[in-house]
Amino acid sequence: MTIQSTAPTATPDGVQLPKAPSRADWTKQLRPVLRRNGLIIFFGVLLLVFAAVRPEFLSEGNIRNILLSASVIGILAIGQTVVMLTGGFDLAVARTAVVAGMVVGLVSPLGMFPAIALAVLSSIIVGLVSGTLISKAKVNPFVVTLGMYTILTSVALLINDGGSVSNLPGWLTGLTSLKIMGVSSIVFWFVGIAIAAHIVLAHTRFGRHIYAIGGNFEASRLAGIKVNRVLTIAYIVCAVCAGIAGILLTARLQTASPVALPGAELDAIAAVIIGGTRLSGGFGSVPRTIVGVLILASLSSGLVLLGVAAYWQGMVKGAVIILAVAVDVIFNKRN
Repeated sequence: MTIQSTAPTATPDGVQLPKAPSRADWTKQLRPVLRRNGLIIFFGVLLLVFAAVRPEFLSEGNIRNILLSASVIGILAIGQTVVMLTGGFDLAVARTAVVAGMVVGLVSPLGMFPAIALAVLSSIIVGLVSGTLISKAKVNPFVVTLGMYTILTSVALLINDGGSVSNLPGWLTGLTSLKIMGVSSIVFWFVGIAIAAHIVLAHTRFGRHIYAIGGNFEASRLAGIKVNRVLTIAYIVCAVCAGIAGILLTARLQTASPVALPGAELDAIAAVIIGGTRLSGGFGSVPRTIVGVLILASLSSGLVLLGVAAYWQGMVKGAVIILAVAVDVIFNKRN
């Protein structure tokens, strides 16, 4: 067996030179970098691959389209992040958004503040009911939010007898009609909500409690954290984010549809998972979720430019989600 010396080498004049790092040293230094920045690296590689195949992928217009398509799902995913950090999830986020959009569209003739207040209030009620059942009645989040999904699907259809609401007033459509440097204002709504959510989760006591509950529920309770209250508020925050997304979507489409956002709840959950938030809770962040949202939006845009059929796009997205979860599981086992 050959033993490699780790002693520094010496020059003819006696000066000691440090030994060049071996492959093992480089691997040891590279591994934590990949763990911390693997998501960004994957995103960068994805962009480069699509740009190499279709150069128009990185055109100004396509980048605007990616940001626009990511905005509503991104706002849903931000709320979903808060809930998933506690170890739960909300299958009803998209239906909550649709109901809020229908409400704001239907009562928009009353004026801006009453209409928005009623739409947000509808979302708060949804989050309060879900959060109370999960935190105090100890009903499984899957059961509660799946039931709420079914209820809200019917509610959205009942609001206007299954019809859409159009001919919306200017104040509502104006929420997203403004463009700054060619970028729709809905993107800036998305960025603003993301910044606010990151500050709350990273720099407030409520945020620390969210992470603590997801990390260890029983230890958090024994430490004096009011677990039931924090969980309920988390689901209310998630629902309010969904309500805002619904209002902005109605403004952008200039119509409120009871069948909008099909499958958006799964896209929101997928973005959070791809962003590295653990299904068991306690680990994740809003910036990572935003990268997950952009990965999904870029993937969809790139596949469209490549002419990939819609049903193949679903297969590719599903494979990416499974891969992201598999990597997360492997990483957790090693730690």
